[in-house]
Amino acid sequence: MTTHHTTILQFAYLLFPRENNINVMSEIQSNATIDRKIYQVIPSSLISDGAKEDSTINFLYRINGTSIIFQSSKLLRLPSSVYATSSTIFHRFYHRETCTFHKYDGWSVAMASILLACKVEEQVRRIREIIIVFIHVYRRMRLGLGSVCDTSCSTGNVKLSSKLSSAFSDALREKNLSDEEKKNILRYIRPIPQYGILYKEWEEQIMEMENIILRELGFVLYWIPSSHPHTFLLYFMKILDIEDNAVAQYAWNCCNDSCRLDLCVRYPPEMTACAAIHLACIESNISLPMDPRPWWESFVGQGKSQDLSTVCNAILALGDVDCVEGYFEASNTYLVSLVQGGSFCDPGSYSWNAME
Repeated sequence: MTTHHTTILQFAYLLFPRENNINVMSEIQSNATIDRKIYQVIPSSLISDGAKEDSTINFLYRINGTSIIFQSSKLLRLPSSVYATSSTIFHRFYHRETCTFHKYDGWSVAMASILLACKVEEQVRRIREIIIVFIHVYRRMRLGLGSVCDTSCSTGNVKLSSKLSSAFSDALREKNLSDEEKKNILRYIRPIPQYGILYKEWEEQIMEMENIILRELGFVLYWIPSSHPHTFLLYFMKILDIEDNAVAQYAWNCCNDSCRLDLCVRYPPEMTACAAIHLACIESNISLPMDPRPWWESFVGQGKSQDLSTVCNAILALGDVDCVEGYFEASNTYLVSLVQGGSFCDPGSYSWNAME
């Protein structure tokens, strides 16, 4: 018995009149073409960061997500390259037109970004390790540990943007806990069992979100590790004959700070590296050549002074807790997700109630 396989184009002949077949074929072929271009810097026409979400809310939830990634990567003892890769995956995912904070919660995306970054960077971490660390950070942010709002957490009053809502543990509302008491809560709490319902829920979330991110980013992540500003930083400093370790460390820290913002999708990594060097040299009173043309033009080309200034100001703004209302709190406390009906770990969920 012969089996007939009907392709999409052959199926078009069966649905439409013969005189329209040529137009139908060309239309199907154009729609079926897969765009495999890698946009290291996403064109402004493809960036959606204000059409569907308020820019301030979008900024604060990005800060919250990258803060979760930063704390988790430190506890997992991952190198800075993995943190940079996971932050890049996080930012690029939320720059997709169909991917917003109203549709996908930041905790799931942050977990999956760390998992994918570990695979891309070949830093082996088991899913169980990642889940346990994220649950620890989850409990820590629910307690408001280490934030400026510690004195007001007992009553649940936090100075946040009026457009955001935060949530804290019930124990924090009922008792005026000190920092040491909060640390003891985290220190002596038992880890969740691997085969329990709570663990399975977090495991399902990270596995499902990993698949979603891969589909949205086209399964193409191999190029990200070689496109961080850290990659260019030391080469540029060697060319500029900067041998001061303190300057190199300051510039490296600036590159790490830039991962909290979506600069990785707006500017090439060479621009961020030049901005980090520029800030480090200003901090250390080191003069770099400006004649016959500014030194950074040798690395990023002419006419980029305004972009360099924008990147420098963006990095410096991270050190100002008053730059945006709710910025510092978004870095240290738990923010309720914007997902309609709540996410898997929002107040009222099984995860929230099980960890009280």
